[in-house]
Order: sequence, then structure tokens, then C-alpha cells
Amino acid sequence: MKAFFYWILYPLTRPFFLILLILDTFFLACVIIFISPFDQKGVLLHHVGKFWSRLHILLSGARVQVNGLEKIQKGQAYVLMSNHQSLFDVWVVIAYLPLQIRWIIKAEIRKMPIFGYALKRMGHIYVEKDWKRKKMDYITTKALEKIKEGTSIFIFPEGTRSKDGNLLPFKKGGALIAIRTGAPVLPITINGSRFVLPKDTMQLMPGKIQIVIGDAIDVHEYTTEDRTLLTDKVKNSIEQNLDVTYGSIP
Repeated sequence: MKAFFYWILYPLTRPFFLILLILDTFFLACVIIFISPFDQKGVLLHHVGKFWSRLHILLSGARVQVNGLEKIQKGQAYVLMSNHQSLFDVWVVIAYLPLQIRWIIKAEIRKMPIFGYALKRMGHIYVEKDWKRKKMDYITTKALEKIKEGTSIFIFPEGTRSKDGNLLPFKKGGALIAIRTGAPVLPITINGSRFVLPKDTMQLMPGKIQIVIGDAIDVHEYTTEDRTLLTDKVKNSIEQNLDVTYGSIP
């Protein structure tokens, strides 16, 4: 019976989910653009993003479990780093972590009509493909501004989604940002999202997603020359809580 629901009945709902996704994203992006002049720090805008994220999780039928919320210190801004398996990773992080979060986002997304501009108005930071070489000072400055406001910065150090759930090589830019800003790194492991929405497909499924929050890493003992060591430490922390079979569909 489960197999009949997952593979026959549920796929019939995908076109409706896609239509609702397009419509509510357009509407909420317009709302964000309209109210952004009155919310310069983006606090209210972030809550609009939370609503948007929770709405799509609810409509998809996905169930989310969060472990380790007690490791988040109230009033502390972090550089958050996570593995990346699915587009759903963004939604579950925004929806379920009790933090004001701004993202390091690929510049291509800025070209998306209305939505790309709305993300900019929310205070997210766009970066070009060559950001490691040419834009690091700019990114660090923008990240430091956000952190001083009590806002956390989120980075996917793999740079792309993993199809099989195993970790891809980590880029060192996230560690460099953490070292330069002095903000502690909070490692996040996301399990199961690749079964809810696999990479490069629209094969949405109502699966289970787990967020595991690791222990915060103090970066004050690291220098910019130690960014590889910090990157490896973050990767090991994320990998310890990684379960590539979690949420598999029967």
C-alpha cells in the first residue's frame, strides 16, 4: 500500500505543488520588495522567508526532525556550514533554525525575475564564480556587517548538491569568512532531503528530513593560513552525523 501511495498517487500532486510554488513565490517576493524599505535590517523579511519555507514543506508532505537545538546560543551570530543534497535544504534551514540567517548565494540566481531582486532586498550576499580570488574582501566585509547586527551567515561549502548524499570536497571560502569575522562555525548536517527532492529532478516525494546541529567551533585559535585545518574540522563534524540512507523511500 505504501508503494502504491508513493509511486502512483503522490506523483499526481506534483503539478499542483509546482503551480503553487510559482504563484506563492511570486506573491511573497513582491511583498518582500514592497516592505523592504521599512525593514532595513531584514528582520521581518526573514520571517516572511520562514513562512514561505514552512508553507512549501507543509504542501510537500515532508516531515522534519531537528536534533541539537540546545547547541544554539541565544544572541550569538554564527557562520553556518552544511552539507547540500537538495533544494529543500534551504527551506528546512530557514524554517526550523531559530536564527536570523543571510545566505552566500550564486550570482546566477540574481537574474531570476523579481525573486532574485527580492533576495537582494532581504540582505543575502551574491557572489560571482571567481569570488575566492577577486571578491573575498567584499564578501568578508558584508558578512561582518551582518554578524555585527546579530545575523548569521549560511554557506554550503560543497558549492553544489550531492546526488548520492556523500560529501563532496569542501571549498575553503567559508572557513576564511569565519576566521576573518571571528564568528564561531556551527556545523549542520542535513539527512534525507535527497529523497524528498533529488538533484536535477522534480520527482518530489513526501519523505523525512533530519537536521543535526553539531557543536560550535571557536575560530579564534585559527589564522587565515589555517583555513584548510578549519575546513577539515567542519567537514569531519558534519560527516559524523551524516546518514545517507535516512529517509529512503520504500
